[in-house]
Amino acid sequence: MYGWMIYPKDTLNNKFGNNAFGWMKDSASKNGISVDIVFSDDLIILNDNRKTGFIHKGKTLGFPDFVIMRDYNYTISMQLESLDIRVINSTRSMFNSRNKAVTARLLVKNNVSTPKFLYSKEKNYGFIHDYFDGKKFVMKENEGSQGKGVYLIENEEDYNKVYRMNQEYFYQEFIEFSRGMDIRSYVLGDKVLGCVKRVSDTGFKSNYSLGGSVESYELNESIKEISLKAAKALGLDFCGIDLLFTRESFTVCEVNGNAGFRTITQVSDIDIPMELFKWVKENL
Repeated sequence: MYGWMIYPKDTLNNKFGNNAFGWMKDSASKNGISVDIVFSDDLIILNDNRKTGFIHKGKTLGFPDFVIMRDYNYTISMQLESLDIRVINSTRSMFNSRNKAVTARLLVKNNVSTPKFLYSKEKNYGFIHDYFDGKKFVMKENEGSQGKGVYLIENEEDYNKVYRMNQEYFYQEFIEFSRGMDIRSYVLGDKVLGCVKRVSDTGFKSNYSLGGSVESYELNESIKEISLKAAKALGLDFCGIDLLFTRESFTVCEVNGNAGFRTITQVSDIDIPMELFKWVKENL
């Protein structure tokens, strides 16, 4: 079996100084799978109406049996799917998870708990303030990741500082009970591999990429149930589910179709790449 792992080229410059390429290829090999690391920035897809070809950094690539997308690149993903190549995660599911308003709508449609929300491009603090009953709320750029473009709005001055004309915004109820902490669970197929608790002592966002700390957390039935339902609602095979604590249980804050896994490897013996390629071998 032969596959690609597609990354954006800026992955090479991540601040953690590692990108797991070797780990991925080694894990694939142990499952009898050959993998090429492909950068979306360097991939050329040719089609002369008779035949399709792939060129990466001047080298012709063979047709893959599958592709694991570590990039939100809808153009490449759709072209591959049109050639009947299995893309993990699918183009539609990656869009579903990238767009926060779409994510929230699909969660609601499938009876998965998520905080109260609204979507708007219009600048209207008064309406939003009233909608959230005069309480502070979270304002997010509608497409983003790693906690970037996410703000806690306590008053109109906060709102005016971050609002940008013609930007799409997703507004979400602020869950005070979960301030500075959340759970990241990892779903693969119909299984929850494990979870971690992320904590920040300095702000309301607990993202590891923003300096939050991580600790082990026991996987329980409540986390399993809501995580699997959220992944299924969006159509994702492999993803990270961000859960906020409530007084009763958990609620889904976001779903990440391109989830990093360095956090869980720090606090457990769960080997995400090995699990991923084992799943590929068994299911494709």
